[in-house]
Amino acid sequence: MHGCLGLIVGRRFLTKREVELKQYFGVKHVFLLASGKTALATTVRALSAISPRRKVVIPAYTCFTVPSAVIRGGGHVELCDVNPHTLDFVFADLERVVDRETLCIIVPHLLGHCANVQRVRDLAAALGVAVVEDAAQAMGVKDEDRFLGTQGDVGVFSLGRGKNLSAGSGGILLTNSDQIASAVAAVIQEMPEPPLLHQVFNLMMMVAMKVLIHPRLYWLPAGLPFLGLGETHFDLDFPLQRLDGVRAGLLRAWQQRLMRSNVERANKGQAYNMALPPEMKTLVPGQVQTSTLLRFPLLLPGGEHKSALCRQSKQDGMGVSGLYPSAIAAIPQLRSAFDGRRFPGAETLAERLITLPVHHYVQPQDIQAICRTVSNVIQHEMPPSQSHARAVQSEGHGERQVLL
Repeated sequence: MHGCLGLIVGRRFLTKREVELKQYFGVKHVFLLASGKTALATTVRALSAISPRRKVVIPAYTCFTVPSAVIRGGGHVELCDVNPHTLDFVFADLERVVDRETLCIIVPHLLGHCANVQRVRDLAAALGVAVVEDAAQAMGVKDEDRFLGTQGDVGVFSLGRGKNLSAGSGGILLTNSDQIASAVAAVIQEMPEPPLLHQVFNLMMMVAMKVLIHPRLYWLPAGLPFLGLGETHFDLDFPLQRLDGVRAGLLRAWQQRLMRSNVERANKGQAYNMALPPEMKTLVPGQVQTSTLLRFPLLLPGGEHKSALCRQSKQDGMGVSGLYPSAIAAIPQLRSAFDGRRFPGAETLAERLITLPVHHYVQPQDIQAICRTVSNVIQHEMPPSQSHARAVQSEGHGERQVLL
């Protein structure tokens, strides 16, 4: 009903959402855009308007929309490897990559796991580099009483399907910098709102998603290839548009919805930690058990385990899946730009990382069944002695270690 009202009083809804978001996050400037990747592309364009630099450093393993948004915004992608055991940068590599040609560093909070933003800021400050938090998967999550997305110079959120808070699609850009806000406003001023037909279509999609998201019905949209559910694509041809009134209306009571979503996800994450057998707890990267997660990650011993588990999940409808299909350097459209450079941590994540569902439809018995299946697959695919040897081999190694 409020989505429909957004067709009529959309400007009022948009203004109201901006005020609410400023108060919630405690920031000076908030901008609403048609998608998270539009918000990221807008950020790169705005930063480029106030600096001659163009190099944008991103993790070598992240969502494909990150490099596409950088390029769409006029930046040049530079990669830094990722530590598969922390889901954060390999900081020794980051120190080598960032220089006085760097416009900004994009710091994603992968799956809602808190990246070390302060360490990035310390490095960036000495070189006059902006820090952009990609908090698309971490809206409403805090680290030491500060919201993720508010610790850098710019924070970006996504309101897309499957995120902590969804309006079908949409993006949020926030900053405390008056200079950056002025540059962002100038970029957005040239953007149109989505056409009326697109707004109506988005409203219909949200109604359909509300009905069909239930596990008993999810097979229907999952079987429609044009929806692309669960797929990751590299796409440079996306529109740069502002958020429309329909989606602003759909965000009514967003704070309560976001809180419920994050409480559910935190509880399900704790349930996985309790249900995992002791020998499997070593598969959980870093300190993710303390995070509010978009999905619960496990770094399996080998790619064969991931393949076997994903096949089993598809057969049984468990909702277990990988994350992104490859490291960024392996994207066909970008491969030549990195001239055969290797990013072993990113490659390890692409090969061996799986994620487990934590949404509110997941029940305790589902979590127990998923953990049993993961344990059975690992035991079946690799003898316990080999698993133990890999675990011991990793002890005492530093950030470059990628073996379990």
